[in-house]
Amino acid sequence: MLKGLFPLFFFLAIFGCTKIKNTDIGADLLPAIDNVTTFDTTLSVKVENSFTPDSLLPRMTRSIYGGIGEFVLGQLSNDPLFGSTTASIFYELKPSDYPFTYQNIADSLYLDSIVLTLKWKETYGDTNGIQTVDVFKVNQYLRADSAYPITSSASYGELMTSRTFAPNILNDSIPLAIGKTTNQLRIPLPNAFGKQLLSFDTASSTSPLRNDSLFRAFFKGFALVPRKLNSSNALMSFDMDDTTTNLRMYYQYIKNGKRDTTYKTFTFNNIKSGGAINQIARSYANSEAFSSINKKQGDSLVYIQTSPGTYAKVSIPAIDEFKKKKGNVIVHLAELSMQEVVTPGRRSDVFTAPSYLYIESIDTSGNVYIPFIADGFQAGAYDPKIMGGIRKNSADPKGNIVSSYAMNITRYFQGIITRNTTNYPLRLQAPYNVYYPSLNSSFNLNHLCRGGVVVGGGSHPSQRMKLRVVYSKL
Repeated sequence: MLKGLFPLFFFLAIFGCTKIKNTDIGADLLPAIDNVTTFDTTLSVKVENSFTPDSLLPRMTRSIYGGIGEFVLGQLSNDPLFGSTTASIFYELKPSDYPFTYQNIADSLYLDSIVLTLKWKETYGDTNGIQTVDVFKVNQYLRADSAYPITSSASYGELMTSRTFAPNILNDSIPLAIGKTTNQLRIPLPNAFGKQLLSFDTASSTSPLRNDSLFRAFFKGFALVPRKLNSSNALMSFDMDDTTTNLRMYYQYIKNGKRDTTYKTFTFNNIKSGGAINQIARSYANSEAFSSINKKQGDSLVYIQTSPGTYAKVSIPAIDEFKKKKGNVIVHLAELSMQEVVTPGRRSDVFTAPSYLYIESIDTSGNVYIPFIADGFQAGAYDPKIMGGIRKNSADPKGNIVSSYAMNITRYFQGIITRNTTNYPLRLQAPYNVYYPSLNSSFNLNHLCRGGVVVGGGSHPSQRMKLRVVYSKL
């Protein structure tokens, strides 16, 4: 979501108002290319692969509405293109209010079970590979008001339990005493923990259920840590804000001389929101990306992995040469395009390409990233349908169905031609979140950790990245 839009509208007013409204006609309504007044040419590009430094990795935080969205959990042990990933979750679950009471006194309560539940959204990778998740007690306080980098962790100690499963069972219908449920990871916890919670008397001034400070001192949260198994080859996304991401105790109590069954729920989002960390660790050892990027063999292949992952620096010095030769022209279209290249490690049936690629310019004097406001934003919001970068299918030279991407930077190109704006290098990435502090704006594109693709670079022999330009003489 975008927030604090005034600076963005101001930026749009400055850079969006040009004398030549070149994109008004749209790429699908280009004038006829007659090579007399209107021309079609292709400019070469230079590409440099890079691993995303820690300073540019996402920070997981709450939105202005208080939600924290999806977290990733699991072990992806072998993606031939990009290596391995381990994703752990550290989070608090709390009572809905304080003092937190039961239907009866402690010695008239009888535990049936206590279950840790996470609302499953989707899985990236091999859904049949076996995963084991260990559940520990967190030893440190987690802050609900902190934006933790995904490199962060939390200290944890006592092992509470473990759950072994294949991700393909997460959308199964699960029968419960209160009905059926689906799309959940359910982890039964030891009964001793549930009985301890049931034993607390809220009438006591020291009861952990009396206020938030006492409860956090008693229990600081859960650490869900996947084991590194060769059989595990997937990452699962869970909705932390969903009401079914919870800790639920099922128990019986005496009512009118008879036992009645009920439950109590501890949740992540309530009047006292919980803190959380999503630690995501990438390892590129023995992967194609590592070999290609670290050998510095040029830009024939470009490895783009969804955040937190890799990106590429794209330079187009040919724009300056074009300007020198052609002078002031009307630019109808400037489109940066690229196509997926089939390499030995490609497993498109398991590891899909990112849904979106995104580009922004790099002001190298201050190492500041600048959005393509005039090309990609409308009414203050980024719209990929305008700028492009949406994954599409195409056929490569050998007839394989692969992913392709194209991005419209027409007004940016026109600005270099007519206003002498700087021809900055560009950053090509598959981001989870894009944030511009100076504009106080942010938006999400891809799901976290979901997708990776190899595209042809500027020197690929048959599938090179290129900038197509359609222009007319004045």
